[in-house]
Amino acid sequence: MSQMTYRVGVVGLGAVGTRMIGTMQAHERFEVIAGFDASPAAVTALKEQAPTVAATGDFDALLSRDDIDVLYVSTPPKSHADYVRHGIAKGWKIFCEKPLGVDVLDSQRLTAEMDASGLGQAVNFVYSGAPAARRAKQMINDGVIGDVLGAELDVRLSRWPRAFQSHAAWLSKRAEGGFTREMISHHAYLTLVLLGTPRLNGQPLAHFEPHGGSENMMLGVWDTDLGKVAVSGVVGGNRNDTVSFRILGSKGCLRFDNWYQLLLESSAGTESVLDDQQQLPVAAYQGQLDQLALQFDTGEQRLASFEDALNVQKLIEQMVA
Repeated sequence: MSQMTYRVGVVGLGAVGTRMIGTMQAHERFEVIAGFDASPAAVTALKEQAPTVAATGDFDALLSRDDIDVLYVSTPPKSHADYVRHGIAKGWKIFCEKPLGVDVLDSQRLTAEMDASGLGQAVNFVYSGAPAARRAKQMINDGVIGDVLGAELDVRLSRWPRAFQSHAAWLSKRAEGGFTREMISHHAYLTLVLLGTPRLNGQPLAHFEPHGGSENMMLGVWDTDLGKVAVSGVVGGNRNDTVSFRILGSKGCLRFDNWYQLLLESSAGTESVLDDQQQLPVAAYQGQLDQLALQFDTGEQRLASFEDALNVQKLIEQMVA
């Protein structure tokens, strides 16, 4: 029995949006048919990258199409709600980049509208469907690391924004950007999945660049059902970037190393949990789309819901307030 191919319209053709287009083009269950960006340079770049995709600088042209099943939104956060609402009005399934926005009250309204629509919904957190996250969940449930005692998140960056995002000026501004929204939010979602909903414990220690710049340091503590999470993020220094998220257990620890690798630490030493293919970034991207297709097929939520993303947004906005 043949499976449906989901036809996708993309809003936002920056680094993340074009990467998703490439991933969808390589996936048998998705077909990107149209893309929109207000930047003429971004539209031209997509035409060169993917000549079969109808690239346009006119959002109404994309909105007028009747051959789209899924709207993927990959614009700066403040505009997410507007584009999602247009998609809901068209009856399209929604796949939205995190965060839902930077206005928590509006994101609450958007979540209610999304739920009331009955349309398929998902928010793009990198650990949704990633082999590392799925295996860690299984190992925790199987008692491999014993009782979960909490976690540690350590983010060390030489510069912000990172090189591949340097063209996106909004990422360096406090209003919508910063590594807490862009990177730590992924680990807040992972915490939600593995330890329960994270809640801010006390006031975080943060330092922001002058003149409306984003943070260059963030220190804080989250409470969860399974212990506390120590959060540390720093920008600066001529270094190799590192991201480490360690789940602490009474018999051992699970460490997510540089996003996609999963290591088991114990008194016997440290061993890799995943094989070489499973710890490649493409395995996480493809795994996510595998889960998204299954979700759309069955109606069973597999990736982050808008409610999940709203819980993460509430936490993150408290941290950067």
